Amino acid sequence: YKPAYHWDGDIQDIKLAGTTWRVLASAEIEDAEDTHFLDVVGKWTLSAETISPPVDHTQILSSAGTNAQRLSDINQGVDESEAVEISRVRRVLVPKRMDKDPLLTEDVVVDRIGRGVYARFIPVVASATDIPFYYPKVHEYALGYVDPKDESHTTTSTLVILARELSPGSTVATKKQQMIWRDLIKRLFKWTVTERFGYQKRVALDVMVDYETYAAKYQELKAKHAAFWVDNWPEQTDPKKFVYEDIAIASWIICLWQQEENLRPSFVDLGCGNGLLVHLLKSEGYVGYGVDQCSRKVWAHYGPSTDLRAQTLEPYTFIADVDWIIGNHADELVPWIPVIAAQSRAKFMLIPCCPHDFSGRKMTFPTVAGQSKYHAYSTYIGDLAKRCGFDVEREYLRIPSTKNLAIVGRRRAADVSQSEIDSMVQAGKQEFVARVPDSVKNEARLAKAQARKATGVE
Repeated sequence: YKPAYHWDGDIQDIKLAGTTWRVLASAEIEDAEDTHFLDVVGKWTLSAETISPPVDHTQILSSAGTNAQRLSDINQGVDESEAVEISRVRRVLVPKRMDKDPLLTEDVVVDRIGRGVYARFIPVVASATDIPFYYPKVHEYALGYVDPKDESHTTTSTLVILARELSPGSTVATKKQQMIWRDLIKRLFKWTVTERFGYQKRVALDVMVDYETYAAKYQELKAKHAAFWVDNWPEQTDPKKFVYEDIAIASWIICLWQQEENLRPSFVDLGCGNGLLVHLLKSEGYVGYGVDQCSRKVWAHYGPSTDLRAQTLEPYTFIADVDWIIGNHADELVPWIPVIAAQSRAKFMLIPCCPHDFSGRKMTFPTVAGQSKYHAYSTYIGDLAKRCGFDVEREYLRIPSTKNLAIVGRRRAADVSQSEIDSMVQAGKQEFVARVPDSVKNEARLAKAQARKATGVE
């Protein structure tokens, strides 16, 4: 991937079908065909939110033509002076912030011009002031795929981004604007390559909770809670990561629970950390509590109605009188959560993180070709849950973390004898060693430092 950016002196214009366009960025690509490019355009047309995070979803109003036919077969001899329209879609971009950003109607027109195929994105607005903040301030912009010249006998084609600017240089006047085009050409290149290889995403999204339901709940909770906690976060950790991540997890859990007969299930969050997930669920009317080895500064900011308990658990004896056991990156407690749920006759939801076994020690689980360590660990946890009699469900969550797999046990698939679970508990009891709390570690480090200072040893 070797892109070229055409600003800072390297300004290029081209004329297509009588219209002058500014070339913003380009990248050469090997062995790709127009159909690969058009498959990408088709996906982006149906789901603008794929490349524009401020967009919540896309509504298709009308469509005509097709992108499915091989353009080189149906448009032989088209020169640079004429455009043959292949397809036209009118769509509406629906923003996430409906209270702040307007709907945007947009035409997506695919043309064959000479050796190129171009997807033109045309905002349907009365004036430039009606264009939302996230959309380029242009008359229109285009993504293009240009075939090599016939006589060159090369398999290298070119991907381009073009714009009809409102005024010269207005599309690249700031670093932020330039970053938009840098990101777009990179995504176009990457997606076209993956289409060429026939890549299919392996992760399972929106399996238990549909996207529209989750997105609506996430926007609701974000509007209620995000700004306050980002601005008033007392921990050293990055609030923009942890606040939005916990809001996303809480939104998903609530949507999952709304499928239950008991619409207000009780819960315990084991290894609750900063406790924000517990606080969010409590704020939305759910009864439950969180447990962690150490309290955090932020706990005091939640108020007495949020029940957070600092204690070291012995997982082999712990039974909770709740409907759901939650484990969000609960470290050494993760393997125990299906067992605790079985012992408590509860359901569970957990998100594995660092791999641990029953002993509480970090482990490296064997992998096979093409399998990540995280996948191997999540498979291990899923197998433990099956041994406890659960029908295991999996879904990758839309959260800002690479450790984003939710493993859920909400149905008992089989009657597992209590003796089987008891044997797992006894084996784990003999091996389990609780992690030393961070506060104890810090006190020990401080004591050692003070001892060295007292003896004059640096």
